[in-house]
Amino acid sequence: MTVLLGWEAAEHSGGDDAALRLAAGLAGAEGSPVVVTTVVPLDPPDGTISRLDHEYRQWRAALTATRHAEALTALRAAGVEDVRTAVVPASSVPAGLVEAAHRYKARVLVLGAATEAPEGRFAAGSVAEPLLHSSPVPLALAPRAWSAPAEPTRLTCTWADAARSTDALAATRVLAGRWGVPVRLATFVPERAALLPSETGLPLEQVVSEEWAGRVQGSLDDVVADWPGPDATPETVQGHGAGWAGAVAAVTWAPGDVLVIGSSRLGPAGRVFLGSTATKILRAATVPVLVVPRGDGGSPPAS
Repeated sequence: MTVLLGWEAAEHSGGDDAALRLAAGLAGAEGSPVVVTTVVPLDPPDGTISRLDHEYRQWRAALTATRHAEALTALRAAGVEDVRTAVVPASSVPAGLVEAAHRYKARVLVLGAATEAPEGRFAAGSVAEPLLHSSPVPLALAPRAWSAPAEPTRLTCTWADAARSTDALAATRVLAGRWGVPVRLATFVPERAALLPSETGLPLEQVVSEEWAGRVQGSLDDVVADWPGPDATPETVQGHGAGWAGAVAAVTWAPGDVLVIGSSRLGPAGRVFLGSTATKILRAATVPVLVVPRGDGGSPPAS
């Protein structure tokens, strides 16, 4: 089993350092090697390769070797002893990373943020965006310019209700047990500007928000009461704030926290499929986010 790090054969970008740190931390938690994986375009048939094509392939190979050397140096400096590299020819980078996830039995695929992401937040680029709707393994997403302890120290599972959050909770429990870290359950309650009055004198949006938060707290209490096995009972927390960014920021985050988000019920089983609400939480998060496939239990994809 491996930690797969998606690594572009391009000049150093703003998300590289954060992705390297996250991969190093997850490798330490998993006790697994890191496979630094670069996807390159498929080569044309031998009979059609021109001199210019040949020169481009040589340049690409040299650049990829340099980029891999940079990653190996950084990962070993971070304490990862077993670091491997892979070059995967494919029709697209997302397709190549999915192929590599199967080939190297990846437990998790680590990606950095797009260069235009705000500092401390994650934004999906052209590689992460399709994988957020197709990856067969959990995606570990590093905010731009993020730095934290080498390994995760707590997993926070996003909780809405039993129907929508069971997969995320199951994966969180498996990972927490494997990594030896505590679990926290968090519900985010975004508050919108008042538009309509209510009979209570409170803004209607606030009434609806408080009623929903009360129902979710009851669901959280049920989860805690039924918490199985010898694991420590998880902490529960609700974040209330203006919009999704305010709600996520209202929860206290510590260095080493990782936020777990489940996939939409509308997506295919065994694949990541980020829904609209989860997308808003992902954009607001200031810690690494682990997006798990629907029906995932923390296991690698089938070969």
